[in-house]
Amino acid sequence: MSNLKYRVALIVAMLVASVWALFPRTVVERVKRDGVFAFDTVRRVPLKRGLDLQGGMHLALEVDESKQAVADKSDALDRALKVVRTRIDEFGVSEPVVQKVGNDRIIVELPGIDDPKRAEDVVQKSAFLQFQITDETQALDKALPRLDQIIRERGGVGATVAAGDTTKSTQVAALPNLFAKGDSASKGDSSKTDSVTSALNPTTGGPLSKLVQAGQFPGEYMVAEKDVRTVEGYLALPGVQGALPPGKMLRWSGDTLSIGAQIFRPLYVVDARPIITGEYLQNAKPNNTPIEGTVVEFELNNEGGRRFRSETGKHVGDYMAIVLDDKVMGRPPVIQSAIGTRGQITMGGRDLQDAQDLALVLRAGSLPVPLKIAEVRQIGASLGQDSISKGGLAMVIAVGLVIAIMIGYYRFSGMLAVAALVLYVIFTMAILAGFGAVLTLPGLAGLVLTVGIAVDANVLIFERIREELDRGKTVRTSIDEGFKHAWSAILDTSVTTILGGAVLYQYGTGPVKGFAVTLIAGITASLFCAVFVTKTFYLIWLARSKNVQTLSI
Repeated sequence: MSNLKYRVALIVAMLVASVWALFPRTVVERVKRDGVFAFDTVRRVPLKRGLDLQGGMHLALEVDESKQAVADKSDALDRALKVVRTRIDEFGVSEPVVQKVGNDRIIVELPGIDDPKRAEDVVQKSAFLQFQITDETQALDKALPRLDQIIRERGGVGATVAAGDTTKSTQVAALPNLFAKGDSASKGDSSKTDSVTSALNPTTGGPLSKLVQAGQFPGEYMVAEKDVRTVEGYLALPGVQGALPPGKMLRWSGDTLSIGAQIFRPLYVVDARPIITGEYLQNAKPNNTPIEGTVVEFELNNEGGRRFRSETGKHVGDYMAIVLDDKVMGRPPVIQSAIGTRGQITMGGRDLQDAQDLALVLRAGSLPVPLKIAEVRQIGASLGQDSISKGGLAMVIAVGLVIAIMIGYYRFSGMLAVAALVLYVIFTMAILAGFGAVLTLPGLAGLVLTVGIAVDANVLIFERIREELDRGKTVRTSIDEGFKHAWSAILDTSVTTILGGAVLYQYGTGPVKGFAVTLIAGITASLFCAVFVTKTFYLIWLARSKNVQTLSI
């Protein structure tokens, strides 16, 4: 009797724990309402739904080796995985999946996301932050004649550019006048105090110097937007690369300037050695200011603050470019005085959401290696709802057929099996919720499959009990013998199925992994319910029915 008490106590305890695990909780969901993302607080069962049930997007990321080879991609992906996971967590997606697959790919699944471009930017952005002083020595001006000569020596390249020379000369003449009137971008930079004094410098009329015009302060140049690709091609030539001013590097601006009908992209010459990098960054948050507009305010740690104060103190009056992922953010401000632990990045007219995303990736840290998107797929929410409806219908039909067959064929014993089956469903769902598993469409199929497996163990036990009863043994002895002799076959079947599910979980991805998790959870629950719970029900019945002579089975 004491053994029965322990059995009942264990089942009740597991039932209470399962109900607690499945009890609806208050969660915050990110939703899009009238074209604007918002966060809703709702109460629902804490069972995660996969991408195929909820809709959203699937991304496969790989190491981008287009610029430099990476020796140990697996290790690089391990480090990148932490950064990507932190960014996704801060992105506000409910039940995301971020995992490494094999040694060369990271899978990101974002249920409920219908803004794929923004998600791609957040995941892919390297967020390598540097602060670099713009060149004060006019090093590029001095190097331009040599660079023009190198480009001319390449013949075909120079001839192609020469065809547009007339138009470009017009731009060259117009540009300084426009700057002299004060363009809109300069109004937005409060730190800029100098007037436009530098005239454009198309001195040599060379292929490159005709396209690159002096800007408003040392180290700044302007290139017409339509000529950017041409200039990039010139600068990528091996000979040009070798002739660039030593100790300097060129950085494109991430923004453009509209001057009249023309659009220009600033090009900056900066010191190659950054005065500080983003490794000391401690916090970042978006803000709106009346003068600069949308900005990202950042805070460095104490060590970073000391270095920043020391370096900026040496460059008071110089212009400092804030470089993110090799692009200059906004127009470089002039350093008015030594800067400590706090500063801000001007977003150059971008909206608050861009500032939020930049602050997000800065807080999460920079990627150790650049990542590229190898695969992107979107799944509509309507498909997910349709899948849920059909999966639920299949579940109801499967359970209904199982109940009808078990009760119709095994009668009283079948009813005990059905009671155990109800507990099986609760336990399985609680395991999925408790371990944070994601329920996918194949997972629903696995759940329906394990319903059949759950009663299959009872069928083995019941048939063995029948054999023992036919041999003339008592009801109690037949039940004990039935469970004892069927145990080995049930255990073998369950273990082999769990091993198969473990292999699927280890090497599968996305929905396949969801199927494996559901299968393993279902088999574990069915093993417990078919053997332990059903026998406990028999023991309760035997304890309440003294001197029982027959068994309905």
